[in-house]
Amino acid sequence: MSETLLPSSASIIERAMELAAARIEAVPTPARYMWSPQNAPAQLLPWLAWAFSVDTWDTTWTEAQKRATIAAAYEVQRRKGTVGAVRRALTALGLGITIVEWWQETPQGEPYTFRISVDVDQNGAEPDAIAKVLEVLNTSKNLRSHLNSVDLNIVSYSTVYFAAATAVGHEFTILPET
Repeated sequence: MSETLLPSSASIIERAMELAAARIEAVPTPARYMWSPQNAPAQLLPWLAWAFSVDTWDTTWTEAQKRATIAAAYEVQRRKGTVGAVRRALTALGLGITIVEWWQETPQGEPYTFRISVDVDQNGAEPDAIAKVLEVLNTSKNLRSHLNSVDLNIVSYSTVYFAAATAVGHEFTILPET
């Protein structure tokens, strides 16, 4: 018995279309993964960033930075204008960031100002990377706050070795027998 839904008077073209449509179930359609920043195909990340309202996008970022930026976009947009949103947006770039607001400084700074400290590796930071940090910062901070300074903290991953030796004892002198 045939599993077709077509009548016996169906044309050859209609039967061919039925065969083609029957094979469509074998084509994988991972639709649930298309909206996941961790699982979406890399070539779809720019469109996913647009859909998630990512304010700053750079095609030269690594795939991990792109995925982290998209994953952080919801919380950044939700809390836009707060220190948490700025911190989340800058952390998505893969940098260690410390934000110090005017009331946290000693002595207290000028109202509505802040400074950031960026941890960079021992090679330093390129001007393009700092420009990207400033761009992300300006799109996620509130309008009344103004950046005073960007401090670069150079973090070295070299290993330091220490050694010490101690000796305790007596000193003996052996002389020939006389």
